[in-house]
Amino acid sequence: MTADTSDRAPHEKISRRDFSRGMIGAGLISVAGTLTGCDPLEVDYIVVGSGAGGGPLAANLAKAGYSVAVLEAGIDKASPEATAEDPNVPTFYSVPAFLAVAAENPVLSWEFFVDHYTDPAKQARDSKFVPGRGIYYPRGSTLGGSTAHNAMVFTYPHDEDFDFIARTTGDDSWRSTNMRRYFQRLERCEYLERGAPGHGFDGYMSSSVFEPAALDAFPDLKDLATVQEVVPSSVSQGNTTRDVNHPLVAKGDTGTFLTPMHASHRVRVSVREYLKATQEQFPDRLTLVTGVLATKILIRDGVARGVEFMQGANLYGADRHYNASDVAPKQRIFARREVIISAGAFNTPQLLKLSGVGPAAELRKFNIPVVVNLPGVGENLQDRYEMSVVVELKDTLGLFAPCTPFQPGDPCGVAYGTGEWSPNPSISPFHGPYANNAVYSTRIVKSAAAQRLPDLFVVGFAIPFRGFFPGFSQITLGKNWTWLVLKCHNENTAGVVRLKSSNPRDTPSINFRYFGDGNGKPDPDLNATLEGVKLLRSYIADPTANRHVQSEVYPGPQVATDAQLKEHIQNEAWGHHASCSAKIGGDHDPMAVLDSKFRVRGVKRLRVVDACVFPKIPGFFPVAAVLIISEKASDVILEDASRLPIQQALTADS
Repeated sequence: MTADTSDRAPHEKISRRDFSRGMIGAGLISVAGTLTGCDPLEVDYIVVGSGAGGGPLAANLAKAGYSVAVLEAGIDKASPEATAEDPNVPTFYSVPAFLAVAAENPVLSWEFFVDHYTDPAKQARDSKFVPGRGIYYPRGSTLGGSTAHNAMVFTYPHDEDFDFIARTTGDDSWRSTNMRRYFQRLERCEYLERGAPGHGFDGYMSSSVFEPAALDAFPDLKDLATVQEVVPSSVSQGNTTRDVNHPLVAKGDTGTFLTPMHASHRVRVSVREYLKATQEQFPDRLTLVTGVLATKILIRDGVARGVEFMQGANLYGADRHYNASDVAPKQRIFARREVIISAGAFNTPQLLKLSGVGPAAELRKFNIPVVVNLPGVGENLQDRYEMSVVVELKDTLGLFAPCTPFQPGDPCGVAYGTGEWSPNPSISPFHGPYANNAVYSTRIVKSAAAQRLPDLFVVGFAIPFRGFFPGFSQITLGKNWTWLVLKCHNENTAGVVRLKSSNPRDTPSINFRYFGDGNGKPDPDLNATLEGVKLLRSYIADPTANRHVQSEVYPGPQVATDAQLKEHIQNEAWGHHASCSAKIGGDHDPMAVLDSKFRVRGVKRLRVVDACVFPKIPGFFPVAAVLIISEKASDVILEDASRLPIQQALTADS
């Protein structure tokens, strides 16, 4: 299937939009049928979104014998449309070191712009601020969601993150003693011996670590990565590998750890691979439909019956190729059993509100009929606070010195593909720096402001990184070193996702309401982040590391006092783990959107399964936690399916 190119020169590239129009004209055939207004598809379950929440759930339901349609607004990275847009997309997706390029690639990522403060003047102090738009916030826009472009850091959350949900809902199935088994079910651990405590070895999400030669053979990198290491207490209790995902770490251990990526044999593994494998095994059960923008949940008599959608290219405002004049007809797909929304922390509350589920006053403002007044939809939005210290090195790190990215004969590219490290054949097989996500050190620290759990996650990596802004991926490898601190288990829960209009193609208004803007003063999150930044500087000042440092380039020596650092943090901090905007809670909580079984309160046969569901943002990096709740939701839904009668499918007329 190709677009009409008769009016083009033979060498002219086919654009993504033109190719997509050709596909639309051809009917956009999906695996299980053609989605057209005159031939509505009926399935047991509809899942909106193919990321860490919706993807595993959809695959699990199909494997259990049910028909499932996954509606994904993005496209598959291996599709003809994707490679017509950029033939390098599969490489950017697969190679761990190219993660920043993947996060800015138009095929793989939507570009949201968010606010950190309600005061525009305060917002504009951020050097990353784009006038008229806000702070750049990439989100996955492809099959696999953000697991297809994230940093692949794969960490189990704290036990308390699950125990808190159990206590607040009274549902003991959320106890951490039960939840660990879901991680073991989904993980395919490739860096520990089979039988290692708390791990799984037969799941769909691979986990692996960087090759030891990366530190052993390069003393300069080792000096920077291992400075001021602290041996975790769990080492003496059996965690001899310093595994960050050991059950003892989930109880609150601190120190220096080895942190895996969700990658296998030096290649990214996202939810996409599980979906594609399941579709290949059960083509009559699992339908993956890409290029589909869900516009409304069809609710009749308090029951979710289906989803209204638009199918076409570049229909959403966060798409870099968005054109408001491009139109596509609205179509419908119907569910015999349930509708499950897994569109992420921004789009799930937007879709719920567009469907009449949310704060009544906000819905009426946009003339949206109120189906159920749920004031918690779009509230409680949370994120980490991230802050970095970046230094310029005196010399390019030896590991990266031979690299000539994207050039013919690149020694690092050859090593990545063959294992032959030509600069020093004696350490072969060694696959070089492209095989890793550039993270060479991780530490867990408990700040003085922490209530119970360690709240600082420190990462050391060999790139200059000061947050997300248009063009952030255009960086050099090996000429800088960055220490980054993530402030986790934040006190601030005041972020919001609000509608800008009733047009489903418009992005919502997103404001995280940072620091005192959200919770008032004094702000324990700010004090802890300050402590973290000072810790980062102590690593750099240590003689072992400092002999490799030319100068600090961010925030720079001019930001010296605690007062200056606090101002810098408030101006410059960022995040990338948006969560909690449609939370689970107990019946007593008026802001709880969901019950403990992921069911939307007030609407039958409608659930949410994604990062929205957490009442508090879990652990350090959320992807493992979201995969875990996807597995739990699979069990809950399958248990309910045994006693849930099939509802008579609606038709286009009804």
